[in-house]
Amino acid sequence: MKRFEWTPALSTGVAFIDAQHKELIRAINDLGDDLQRGQGASAIQQTVSFLKYYAEWHFGQEEDCAAKHQCPIAETNKQAHGQFMKMLDKLSADLRQTSDHESVAKEAHHLLCDWFEGHIMKIDKQIGDHVTKCAAAS
Repeated sequence: MKRFEWTPALSTGVAFIDAQHKELIRAINDLGDDLQRGQGASAIQQTVSFLKYYAEWHFGQEEDCAAKHQCPIAETNKQAHGQFMKMLDKLSADLRQTSDHESVAKEAHHLLCDWFEGHIMKIDKQIGDHVTKCAAAS
């Protein structure tokens, strides 16, 4: 099972965003750990529920920061966050509707790793750059 490791390349330069990203990475890795340990559906669902709650809170924090600094990519970021939440909603529904929790969770783990890494590299780093420039200018 792939582990999603934090590297300096993922840093946005905004301390609170990076700290929250590390927590999301931990939760994604917890899902992978649950799968490797053969944890039951309840452990997998609990991790997905936490991810949904924490991601929603984090996205609000990040969107507020982008809006405060009038980041040009703020709307793109907000739309991407909406897509992520829909993906988590679908995952939760799929887990409730199947007896093959392991297959659904494995696919979800892969999607979550790929989405999150891509989102940080393509969008969040731009937000971090913008916020850093705004802070340096003031």
